[in-house]
Amino acid sequence: MKVKIIDPAHPYCGQELEGGIIYLDIYHRGGRPDLYAVKSPEGKTVGLLTHQIDEAHYEAQELNQKIERLGANVGDTVLIIRSGSGGCNLDFDWKAPHVITKIDSSGHVEFDNNAAYGFRPDVQVVSRAQEI
Repeated sequence: MKVKIIDPAHPYCGQELEGGIIYLDIYHRGGRPDLYAVKSPEGKTVGLLTHQIDEAHYEAQELNQKIERLGANVGDTVLIIRSGSGGCNLDFDWKAPHVITKIDSSGHVEFDNNAAYGFRPDVQVVSRAQEI
């Protein structure tokens, strides 16, 4: 993936370099910096913290990877083949079609406005959302 450096004090500011997240504190997301590593143009590994990169740019790439793996997107109606770890409302029917209402960059997928959710589930698309 590409990491866009936005820290004006960094020698590679404004560049997008190959790399990725190497330490993510899931319990303090947004409260503490995560650690990223990129390959410099000279071939060195360089460490960066969250505040030094365009985090939205990086997360958008992660989200695109999760959508590609899932084979479905928000608004699509799907059959849930494998739920992954997660949960659901008491009356949720796992065998019926459901609408994906949210996908996040970690791979959590929400169905039917949080009636159920799963971590990196497997789904089969029944129908695609209409593009506006």
